[in-house]
Amino acid sequence: MAARSTAIIRQEIELSLAARIPGALSVRFHDSPELVSTSIAEVDALLYGGLSLGGLTEIAGPVCSGKTTLVSSLLAGVTQQGAACAYVDVTDTFDPLSAAGIGIDLGRLLWVRTGRTEQSRREVWAHLDKALRATDLLLSAGGFRIIVLDMGDVRPEQVRRVPLASWYRYRLQAEKAQALFLLLTKTTCANSCASVVLHCAGANGLWECATENQNRLPLLTGFRYSASADRKRGAIHSFVKKPACAATTSWKRATQWAR
Repeated sequence: MAARSTAIIRQEIELSLAARIPGALSVRFHDSPELVSTSIAEVDALLYGGLSLGGLTEIAGPVCSGKTTLVSSLLAGVTQQGAACAYVDVTDTFDPLSAAGIGIDLGRLLWVRTGRTEQSRREVWAHLDKALRATDLLLSAGGFRIIVLDMGDVRPEQVRRVPLASWYRYRLQAEKAQALFLLLTKTTCANSCASVVLHCAGANGLWECATENQNRLPLLTGFRYSASADRKRGAIHSFVKKPACAATTSWKRATQWAR
């Protein structure tokens, strides 16, 4: 009798909310998202195939931690496949020559510049506000497979001024446009709005001697990066549980002159 009463109450609630929230109390099943490869095998393995379209991914870490390398690798793979991407550059740190050398098709990348690296705090916030507005327009317009908002050189206290509602709105816009929205920061700021957070640690240089003579100065041949992944609560798609040691990965990237 109690079970029947519960079922009746549930049906009445769903009927009353049907106009605004269809199936309000029903379990919703979601299709598996389309994954975008980072073009780095170790990172793809950590992410079980790549990053999913239609969500917000935050990549956080200090300077020289591999954030730009990771994003550049991702953009290179996507633009070479013929898709359009956008890069919102808050502090004018994007280098198109290096990007082209990595393999990014600049003809398929919209570069939005909003400021310079040497600015007062007031100027930084003004340019950050422009970047947020530009990001809003890009997500609303659609047509971009990946949209990057690079705030990696903005001070954390400035980034924290961005309302949490903005990140939530961007996540919904990315889901509607089926785009991958990447947020680059020094420390995490999107909180529960991010479906995936990649924490990048400081890079370690790889050195080799140019000749067998050990007295000669070593040559920097590349960097070793490391990253850990965190799936936030509330994300539609969750990581398969694995041992703690599987939550971190590392990869190497050779310098241009060492290739």
